[in-house]
Amino acid sequence: MKNRILLTATCTMLLLAFFTSCNSQTRSGDENKSEITANQDGENMVTVYYFHGDRRCVTCKAVGSVSKETIANNFADDSRVIYKDVNIDEVENNEIKDKLEMSGSGLFVYDGTKKTDLTAVAFQKAVDKPEVLSEKIIEAVNELL
Repeated sequence: MKNRILLTATCTMLLLAFFTSCNSQTRSGDENKSEITANQDGENMVTVYYFHGDRRCVTCKAVGSVSKETIANNFADDSRVIYKDVNIDEVENNEIKDKLEMSGSGLFVYDGTKKTDLTAVAFQKAVDKPEVLSEKIIEAVNELL
């Protein structure tokens, strides 16, 4: 019985630590201030935003790595697709954070009007099944192009 109580308390504390570490708010550099929704040819632009705080857990770091690599490996030749790493703890990123209604860590695909939230799948799959997250990112980008 004591072991069960100890295990439950430990799991609860780990979950609490995970959620509070992933919910710190941050903003990134000047490159994230303005929203680009169309390129020079008038085609829609799609931006993959990875929002995170100053302090990131292993899962947060994996979400960032997988999403950045996915865009680099699959859309490097497509000027309509942009990847942006946004630290929501930096004041200069408040504009984009507010525009996309961010308050913590997250992964979004955005075309200027429509936002696809991949946060749940990102945090479920980034560490153990990064290929699943990569497929979801590619699918979401292609839907908005």
